[in-house]
Amino acid sequence: MVKTRNRIIAGLDIGSSKVACFIAELDEFYNPHVLGYGQHVSTGLKRGMIVDMDRTETAIREAVHAAEDMAGVEIQGVIVSLGGVHLRSHMTDGLVVLNKQDITDSDIFKVIDVARARQIGDDRQIIHAQATKYVLDNQSDIRDPRGMTGSRLEADVHIITAATSAIRNVVRCVERANLEVLDIVVQPYSSALATVVPDERELGVALVDIGGGTCDLAIYAEGALVYTAVIPLGGQHITADIARGLSTPLTAAERIKVLHGHAMASSITSDDEIEVPTVGDDSQQVKGEPSHMTKSALAGIIQPRCEEMLELVRDKIEQSGFEAAIGRRVVLTGGASQLNGLRQLAEVVLDKSVRLARPVGAQGLTDLSGTPQFATPVGLLIYGARQAAQQSRVRVTDSKIAQWAGQMAKLLRFAS
Repeated sequence: MVKTRNRIIAGLDIGSSKVACFIAELDEFYNPHVLGYGQHVSTGLKRGMIVDMDRTETAIREAVHAAEDMAGVEIQGVIVSLGGVHLRSHMTDGLVVLNKQDITDSDIFKVIDVARARQIGDDRQIIHAQATKYVLDNQSDIRDPRGMTGSRLEADVHIITAATSAIRNVVRCVERANLEVLDIVVQPYSSALATVVPDERELGVALVDIGGGTCDLAIYAEGALVYTAVIPLGGQHITADIARGLSTPLTAAERIKVLHGHAMASSITSDDEIEVPTVGDDSQQVKGEPSHMTKSALAGIIQPRCEEMLELVRDKIEQSGFEAAIGRRVVLTGGASQLNGLRQLAEVVLDKSVRLARPVGAQGLTDLSGTPQFATPVGLLIYGARQAAQQSRVRVTDSKIAQWAGQMAKLLRFAS
């Protein structure tokens, strides 16, 4: 029987090729344990943005129901991913004057709020505002100033904004599926939470998440997320190139890409022939003779699009101003990252060491649910777990303050 439990969180990834929902339960240390997941083909989005509300709503309902059936629980709210080329990333700063007492969470929130107050335009909305480093009086490069004392606190803050209309469309679609949007996380950040390890964040790294309709980029430097970008190319574009080049249906092109595709023609050792169905026919031409193509010829169609996508990633890294910070470290994930030869091609085009990453950080992942294509929904669970842990710490602190205030009031009554 389906029931509702406490400490349940759910992540909903609304992508261009699929909608995926993951449900997890938090243990006593706020580690997420995956209870169930579901996915459904997505035909209502293009380049990460909703173009058909009804189709997107249907995909959300189907994915959520599948996840609920597997998990045996019913959810009321979800943490939702947000993607699309409308996402923007920039650095700004904030400053507050202190009273020379110990710096608390409240002071941190204030300096970030100052940075958030900068004008961003009526048609945009801030999704994330994260301090990357602090300056306290004349002391720079402070990671966490809480507990320190000073008179002037400054912060460099990374701001990620999105188009207001795109946010409203996503929220409206989720609400039409009878779910509450508990929080919104941009897809590059969510994928990074599930795939980039602490040492990589500290040393500097670029995450490249190649999805169906877009390619997301997230850059970490000195432990902080400092840049994000979205490139309007993904695995669906490779599939479309194959379909056009071979005059075959899109479904057949996707199957051919997955089973026989390769991103580097020079790496193919066995040039076998592939049977290719023709548009308008079952699997054979009118004469009864099937159409064939060699694997190297197929790679000749795939490689140019992959090179174009990776060159755009390289350009974004150069434009970010953080190329020196990431060194030679790149993490590759996403459904399209599993294309044969893509990691090797990325090393050539980007001139960096590339690691293909599966999502980690959540317990209960299987060989199917722990594949690179699910990096974003797993990252949503990790984000939700961290937020729950932070809220718990705040409640404990508030409780201790209230207890101390009560004891002081009692002492004052006795003293009088």
